[in-house]
Amino acid sequence: MGQTVEHLRKVSFLEGLTQAELQELSALCEVRRYADGDPVFTLGEQIPGVFVVLQGSFKVFRTDGRGKMQVLDITNPGSFVGEVQAFDGGPIASGAEAKGETECLLIPAPALKRVALGNPAVAEAIIRHFATKVRNLISLVETLSLHSVPERVAQLILDHQQRNPNRTLVEFSQTQEDLAQCIGASREAFSRALRLLSDLGLVQSTFPVVRIVDIPKLQRYARG
Repeated sequence: MGQTVEHLRKVSFLEGLTQAELQELSALCEVRRYADGDPVFTLGEQIPGVFVVLQGSFKVFRTDGRGKMQVLDITNPGSFVGEVQAFDGGPIASGAEAKGETECLLIPAPALKRVALGNPAVAEAIIRHFATKVRNLISLVETLSLHSVPERVAQLILDHQQRNPNRTLVEFSQTQEDLAQCIGASREAFSRALRLLSDLGLVQSTFPVVRIVDIPKLQRYARG
């Protein structure tokens, strides 16, 4: 139970809980493990709570039924999935599969609701989290509807560069296929866009490593 408490302590919207409250919640949680490629949940399913990624990652996505996939998120350890459905009780609007050997903590929805109702600090943190999630989805819709594939690839490179803003080298851990799905493109279109950015002198690519030649010019190109 002690290790579970430490995992819960790292969940951003549970920071307001006392040690006793964390211990009470941890008694209701369970650890789940998935092999690479295993389904975690499917579109339309009723999921039991919030998945907190401890190791590995989830690929969260939607498909059109004809094989085309839009990746909504590729999570990192410490991130969580399923919080919207935990509160509204509706079926989940996406699917998810494990990437690599993945371990996660499942917080049951009823327990999380009780915590939010009984602790204003937790409720406020959850509201802030939902607001950020909405902003990110609005940004994704704008990117997909208003920008060309090369512009989306440019923005993707810039987004990854912001994780280490003092560096111009970006090293991707995902495949071109995964990255293409994140921006609503095919792997071939992603590859062509990367070549175009290289031909324009904006980047130098030896994928998975990309060096940004001129950050301001790449930013202007990404804006369209």
